[in-house]
Amino acid sequence: MQRFSTRLSCCPDIVNSRLCLLLLVMVFGGVASAADPFAVFPRVSPSPAADLRPAAACNPAVLSGAISLAQAVDRALCANPATRSAWLASRLRAAELGQADSAYLPEVSINSSLARSGDSVPPNDYSTWQIGIEAQYLLYDFGGRDARSNAAESLLAASLASHEATVRVLYLQTVTAYFNLLTAQAAITAAREVEASALAAFKAADARVEAGTAIPVDRLQAKTLHTQRQIERIRAEGVAARLHGELAALMGDASQNHFSVADNEWAFSQSPDVSSAVDALIEAARTRRPELRAAEATLQAREAGVTSARADGMPRLSAYVNARRQDFDSLATDSSSLGINLTIPLFTGYRNTYQVAAAQTQAALAAVDRDSVANQVALDVWRAYYKLKSETEADSRSTDLVESATAAERLALGRYRAGLGILLDVLSAQASLAQARYTQLQTRLGLRVARAELAQAMGELSWDWMEPAQREGMK
Repeated sequence: MQRFSTRLSCCPDIVNSRLCLLLLVMVFGGVASAADPFAVFPRVSPSPAADLRPAAACNPAVLSGAISLAQAVDRALCANPATRSAWLASRLRAAELGQADSAYLPEVSINSSLARSGDSVPPNDYSTWQIGIEAQYLLYDFGGRDARSNAAESLLAASLASHEATVRVLYLQTVTAYFNLLTAQAAITAAREVEASALAAFKAADARVEAGTAIPVDRLQAKTLHTQRQIERIRAEGVAARLHGELAALMGDASQNHFSVADNEWAFSQSPDVSSAVDALIEAARTRRPELRAAEATLQAREAGVTSARADGMPRLSAYVNARRQDFDSLATDSSSLGINLTIPLFTGYRNTYQVAAAQTQAALAAVDRDSVANQVALDVWRAYYKLKSETEADSRSTDLVESATAAERLALGRYRAGLGILLDVLSAQASLAQARYTQLQTRLGLRVARAELAQAMGELSWDWMEPAQREGMK
């Protein structure tokens, strides 16, 4: 009541003062036209990329030439529809919070009418007009207004956390797609090298058959293998083209085809801190993951919804004031009223009973969702932790694998050219070398992706994994 009576004190004679009416119209009209009177929109990140990327505007320029991992992630976070949708959802929640907070201010409206009437008694025609201003203010509703505001506040917090989670998931997807394309490009190079080795074996077999030191079936076998390697190279080029389109789609435009990817050996070369036991990492992740924060905030919003539903069935106390001027031909009258409204629901057909039950059920579902997210967070950390351990050990063996396979292939081919070996040894050695090179590519990809996945599972995925120097320079 204090807030309402304070607003009336500036105009003690509200009935007869037209200046006061005009002042109220200007004041409340100015508030109504303000873009963000409750300052809720600044709580939402100005960019769909949230706060994960450097503080720079999204660059709409078409990507061309060799792009770095940081450029690919930057474009994806800005242009991908998923981040824009999550960002707009946060803006929507902020607007809903403003709507909930508007209940703490009075509602002011102006109503007017103009009529022309006729009668059988002279004078036959006459005009009437009236104009008035009315204000209402909710005084007390058993906590319903506060509950709706708290629910909107929690839903905004949940939306902001969900936005951050969406950004981080897209970050990981882009990193994985980028490394997949890098691996596919390297696979093309490896396939061409294997194809060249098969061609060398075919030429060596052809030369020995012509010289009479080998049987014709050697040439046919070598030609078959060379053709097989050509097919593998063609398929590798097709896989690279497909992965190129997938990365372009993550960056917001699947039709982009004027860029290539360049490896940055530093990106995701550092390993996350896994010195702690996996149980400790899981507990740490539960304090960092935005998905869990979103689930907790959603639960708080549903619990506030229970309070709001209960308050809807309770009495409401509000104050009102209005002033009106009416003109009937030459007769003008002024009227006003000031009072208090008390609304007590007596029977609503049990609507409120089921509203409360529905709100309680929604709160229970939100609690279950929160527990499910917590379990998923633990599972994500568990999987990423042991995947990183296995990929690290596998990568340490891949270099030796390629070196030994390369030496064996060279020895077998050299012996065959010298007439000391058989073609089967050459073909077997080349097949082993091709598999060793592919395995090395996969282990290098797997190691870097495993690092990214564990960082994501821990809630530690940041821009520093790619370009820490750029990050510091743009702050």
